[in-house]
Amino acid sequence: MLKRFLPVRRWFQSAAATLTDRHVDDELLRHLIDSLCAAQSTLFVAMCMSTVLTVAVWLLTWDPVCGFFAALNLLIGVKRVRLDTQYRRLKGVALERARLVYFDRQFLFWWTAFAACIGFQNYLLVAMTNEPMDWTLASAVAVGFTVAFALRSAGRMKLFIAQVLSMCWPMILAYSTIPVKNGVAYAVLLAVLVVMAIVLGFAAHERVVELYRANLRTRHMAQNDMLTGLMNRFAFSEALDREIERCDIGSRVAFSLLVVDLDRFKEINDMLGHNTGDAVIVEMAARLRRVVNAEDLVGRLGGDEFIILARGGGREGSETPVALAERIVAALRDSPAVVDASSISISGSLGVVHYPDHGVAAQELLKKVDIALYEAKRQGRNRVCVFDNSMQARFNEARIMELEIETAIARNEFEPWFQPIANIETGTVLGYEALARWPHPVRGMIPPVKFIPCSEQTGAIIRIGEQILEKACMAAVRWPGSLYVAVNLSPVQFRQPQKLVAMVKDVLARTGLPASRLNLEITETLMMEDTELTRAAIIELASLGIGVSLDDFGSGFSSLSYIHSYPFSKIKIDKSFVDHIEDGRESVAIVSAVRVLAEKLDLELVAEGVETLRQHLVLRQLGVTQAQGYFYGKPIPHVALTEAHLRVAAG
Repeated sequence: MLKRFLPVRRWFQSAAATLTDRHVDDELLRHLIDSLCAAQSTLFVAMCMSTVLTVAVWLLTWDPVCGFFAALNLLIGVKRVRLDTQYRRLKGVALERARLVYFDRQFLFWWTAFAACIGFQNYLLVAMTNEPMDWTLASAVAVGFTVAFALRSAGRMKLFIAQVLSMCWPMILAYSTIPVKNGVAYAVLLAVLVVMAIVLGFAAHERVVELYRANLRTRHMAQNDMLTGLMNRFAFSEALDREIERCDIGSRVAFSLLVVDLDRFKEINDMLGHNTGDAVIVEMAARLRRVVNAEDLVGRLGGDEFIILARGGGREGSETPVALAERIVAALRDSPAVVDASSISISGSLGVVHYPDHGVAAQELLKKVDIALYEAKRQGRNRVCVFDNSMQARFNEARIMELEIETAIARNEFEPWFQPIANIETGTVLGYEALARWPHPVRGMIPPVKFIPCSEQTGAIIRIGEQILEKACMAAVRWPGSLYVAVNLSPVQFRQPQKLVAMVKDVLARTGLPASRLNLEITETLMMEDTELTRAAIIELASLGIGVSLDDFGSGFSSLSYIHSYPFSKIKIDKSFVDHIEDGRESVAIVSAVRVLAEKLDLELVAEGVETLRQHLVLRQLGVTQAQGYFYGKPIPHVALTEAHLRVAAG
């Protein structure tokens, strides 16, 4: 039985919440008050109509009290228009709740007073005349204004109810107490009208609130990032523009911009999938929210790039923007992100600029903070860089280099130069390592140390590596059958291991080079990023008959587990040990130990960077059987590999 009354009970609970402004936040309150001032013209028309009607009542009765209320009604109408104009001037200005409540109460008082004047005059009209036409006029006025109140004031229900009761209750009282013909019927009809108007007013109010919330959701979607809930690029740009307008240009540091970029995020996406990447982005956003100060703004520019507007860096005793940036770096680095029970190590690089020290325009600040971020990544990532003017030249040079690399790839300018790998005992050349070279048409030969890091950072190394591999295989296929070609692979190429394997297979098929005559060299850097996909790709390459070498052994964090778990056929000792092998006991001991290890594991051992006869002799004495370096031959282009070179090599 009680269940039948639950909807009624909920309606009354909702009505009570509406009238007491429970669960109404500042923004919703502002929206509801705005609905009262949607069209000033209607307010002016209502003032004119009410003046005409109240004057008409006064003329019908010639009662001084009616004349007083006619004048009072006009004054109240003028006050309403002035109050509405005062509120409209604050459009677009953020108002505190106390200010909003002030206007809300002012509207409630003067709007209700307006309705009460008309209602009391109608009471006098019914009480002082015996003309049914006058009663009809009074009733028509009450009904007309009630409808008008419903259209205009339903956003603020307590104001609407106060107006309807102030307008209609005096007439209901008059019809009920004054002996007029059909007075009770008029009273009942007006009472029913009041009840229906209030019920319909609540429905209209719910509609207004529902539309507001729908618009709020739409605005939230337009201004907030869907994945993290942070401000998106558009909303943050608007907030930055407002902050610049607000700030005093004469202040030392009015605010700072911090751009945060997740290190090696593309590798996470490529190796672990976009769902995992999204989970890492969400975790990164949560950490930023926890670290930043309450007055700071955080937004997501896109991908793995976030931006923070840090306020108050110039106030005495407040945290500096650089200190905040260091806390962000620590918050990202000190604990891994846990996704589906897997731990993923993350770190971030940050660029920082200060307003107005580094610029007073939004675009200028955003450009310079990107340059500072680029510098942080160039210096090795997982660090903070504050913009300075010296970064601009390096950034411009890097951007020019990136564009020229793209042009060089399109023109197929990169080519392999070949350095011999020799047998130390006999001097016979066993093969050649293909080293990437860039003969620039204007600037001449650009060394690899210039273009390799840049191309790895942009990902262009993947296409360069394919061009070098194809050209090296096309050259090697014309060599005598005993010679092999060694080609370096960048760790960047293993971000998409299956595509790398497919590319190698395709190159071998197109050039006709037997897989046994190709040797692929990978560095210890790749081993530091050991994943199942990387391991599977290397095993698949080795299963084709391709030789796999561990390059620069000893230069990084060498681990015997790498040699044990990967199908290496060759180890290449890093040049740093060969450089000191003539007078360094430590280098001799390490090379000797590695030779024994290679012998036990049945791996070939190659020493890199041999430049002198003394180094050659020491390595031969230590039992190293293969070597490469300037002592045996400098890298030369394929056209310079004469038949004499190849005959000596094959012989």
